Amino acid sequence: MAAPAIAAIAWLSGCGGTPRTPDHPQSSAPVPSAHGAKGKPGADPDLDRPPPRKLLAIDWSTTSLATEADALAVWEKIAPTGTDWEEKLAEVPASAVRPLAVAMLRAGRFQCVAPPAPSAASAASAASDCAQPVIEVPDPDPSAKLDEPCLRRLLALWSLAQLEPEDLPAVQDALRAIVALPPPESQLVDAALRTVPERDTARLLSLIVIAARAGQRDLVGGAVARLSEAELIEAATKHHVEGALEVLSSQGHRGAYLAAVVDEDLAGPARIRALSDLVGDADRTSGTLDPDLVAALAKAAASKDCAVAAAAAHALEVHGDHRFVPVRPRLRATAAAAGAARATSEATMMRALCVLASYEPLQRPGEGSPLATFVSGAAGKGLERVLIEYDALSDTDPDGDGDPHTRHSVDIIPRTELSLPEVEDLARAMKRCTGTTCRSVDREFRFSFRPSGGQLWLSKLEVVERPPCP
Repeated sequence: MAAPAIAAIAWLSGCGGTPRTPDHPQSSAPVPSAHGAKGKPGADPDLDRPPPRKLLAIDWSTTSLATEADALAVWEKIAPTGTDWEEKLAEVPASAVRPLAVAMLRAGRFQCVAPPAPSAASAASAASDCAQPVIEVPDPDPSAKLDEPCLRRLLALWSLAQLEPEDLPAVQDALRAIVALPPPESQLVDAALRTVPERDTARLLSLIVIAARAGQRDLVGGAVARLSEAELIEAATKHHVEGALEVLSSQGHRGAYLAAVVDEDLAGPARIRALSDLVGDADRTSGTLDPDLVAALAKAAASKDCAVAAAAAHALEVHGDHRFVPVRPRLRATAAAAGAARATSEATMMRALCVLASYEPLQRPGEGSPLATFVSGAAGKGLERVLIEYDALSDTDPDGDGDPHTRHSVDIIPRTELSLPEVEDLARAMKRCTGTTCRSVDREFRFSFRPSGGQLWLSKLEVVERPPCP
């Protein structure tokens, strides 16, 4: 073979075949490197973020917190607002946290929502019996400064979380002020109660008593479980804390339950539960009431709380003691009686009717209502009952009273058929009476009395349906 041909074959073999264009065109852009310009790994914007900007320009190494005044001055430098308080407090070093917390708690002023003044509350109640809007504790305004209570409330929550047991003596007065805050505040009160260590039950009891008086019933009910048995008895009998009574038992703490039955400073429902439990214990054992229970029930039957009086009277009546059944008081009355004498007699009648409204639902089926004793038994007489119904959609005036939304009906109810109308609502209304008129959200009940035969009698009962709440 000629030399030129051999050279051509060798050249083709070295090239590996016919040249082809690449499957993927080469980009003119540079290939990203695994290293930055300075040889460091490339920055991931999600994982390699720059450090956050510091909000506090405080040299903590030279800042004194030796006194409460020092700590309050530092709070002024921190200058928290409703927007940045959490971020700023996150920058506080651990060594400064507790002095700042103690100073903030001692400085107080944490009541974000003030309850209405008694006069304003009374005026609102008189103007409307409809349920008032639920008041909630608001968040602070974003521009709120250190002196604004709604922001200080959040700073107090932060402060409580920083305390150690040895700090409690220094903030004892502050804790007392916090647990004295009434609803709707609850979070701050709960945090204050939880700050007390398990072993420090004496301190906890003192705070529970204050919170109970402030109306923090639910929070107190949860906190009392941490008290000792002796402290529970003290809370129930001496400080009238109903939540403590619920933890105790009628069998194991009979003395505390007997005391509760006659405790006028204890909430009515708690007293009724106590007497019901004691009576139930007696029924399950001997079937008779021991003398100490009879004495307690007799005293409770004269309670200013009509529901308690009714429950005690009914328990005694079921066990054969009929002295306290709510019947008409025997009052001397004349047609000429007026003024204070008439008002006193009517008040006595209203009190008996108040007890009857809670007593009647407790009666056994088929048992006649004591209401018959309030109405004259003269021939042809009964109770005049007037019903004024309200119909918001009515556009006619069938009874001619000038109001198309009301309809009157009048009936004379014989004594043998008497019972209190709308008795459960009447019992609620009896808690709010002015003279002989009592009001619930749904109805107004008006009682009229007249003298006859030298006695005062119930002659008319008007039941007026009220317009619905907006």
